[in-house]
Amino acid sequence: MAQLLAELSAQERTGVLRIAGHGRVWLHAGRIYLIETEGGAEPADVLFGAGVSPLAEIAEQLSVSGASVAGSLSEQHPGAGPVIGRLLHEHNLNGLFELLVPGEMSCSFEDDLSHGIGPAFSEHTVELFGQAERRLDIWRKIATRIPSTAASFKLATLLPDGGEERLITADEWRYLALLDGHRSVADVINETGESAFRVCSALYRLLLEGLVQDA
Repeated sequence: MAQLLAELSAQERTGVLRIAGHGRVWLHAGRIYLIETEGGAEPADVLFGAGVSPLAEIAEQLSVSGASVAGSLSEQHPGAGPVIGRLLHEHNLNGLFELLVPGEMSCSFEDDLSHGIGPAFSEHTVELFGQAERRLDIWRKIATRIPSTAASFKLATLLPDGGEERLITADEWRYLALLDGHRSVADVINETGESAFRVCSALYRLLLEGLVQDA
């Protein structure tokens, strides 16, 4: 995958890389601007997260040939540009991370095809791939303590190392409030709406610190 994406980037190819049974990677001039995975969020849902246009309207715009919806929305709502960029970056990083996990896969590239979301927020392919690889390395470490999203955890009864207080961040509180020894990690992911990587990363840190323990 790394070699293939590097070649497509160096050749500044425009089109779609189809990965049988797993998803699609859309490129413009060798830069990634959208990744779709089986079971992943729909592009319309990603853009809807910016809160600037109705979902049905976004979906309709995406269906128009030659559309560049992400760019159009950022032009119409200048303040939403950074939000759209962050949403697409996280979506594409998550998608590329998922495509790294399966291992062997069958790929084919079709030139000169484009997706309605458009390349306004495209990213350097090799750099994005590097971020996904680093995330995969972290995931391997997480798996040593959280081998499955079916695992359940609970709060430790005492602060570690005889501590008397610990400042909890807003994100940590969201997860800690759901850990009752019965809910699984999958339940926490579903109830918070966060990505599996983000939830498991936070729980992994809390486990290492000793604030959370096996149920």
